[in-house]
Amino acid sequence: DWALKSSGATIDTQRTSQTYDCKDSGLCRILRLFWTASPPDTILQPKVFPGNCWAFKGHQGQVVIRLPARVHLTAITVQHITKEASPSGTIISAPKDIAVFGVDADREEETLLGMFTYNIEKDPIQTFPLKSMLLPRAFSHVKLLVKSNWGNPWYTCIYRVQVHGKM
Repeated sequence: DWALKSSGATIDTQRTSQTYDCKDSGLCRILRLFWTASPPDTILQPKVFPGNCWAFKGHQGQVVIRLPARVHLTAITVQHITKEASPSGTIISAPKDIAVFGVDADREEETLLGMFTYNIEKDPIQTFPLKSMLLPRAFSHVKLLVKSNWGNPWYTCIYRVQVHGKM
């Protein structure tokens, strides 16, 4: 897994959507006693439990992960929690339609490596093969572009992202 903070992966905050801040909502001010906004690098850490996710505003957003080395990408894993683990009994904040890009930061180039749907009815840990296996290129960054979520109008939560590949 090339997207572990402990291995040197970081978030490119200049290219990453802003963290959701719900301070304008009355209900949220009450919930804030139980929930605080986590930074984007939360998705680079293996501890997954309800509420320990990175939330961005709305149903569309992106995160750019700076890898600790240039990597020939083979797959990406996205993780959310199950409905049963959710305090609200729903996981409509989970990402739905996702596009993955390999980013060559030196050249400011992005290459589409795959588009997929995270299915909330399946296992909460879902791995998707990337077409970069056909490309003889290594990338220094990965961009996860979330095009939609499962219905939450205020925010989308990502719990964990893993990046698979070879140096």
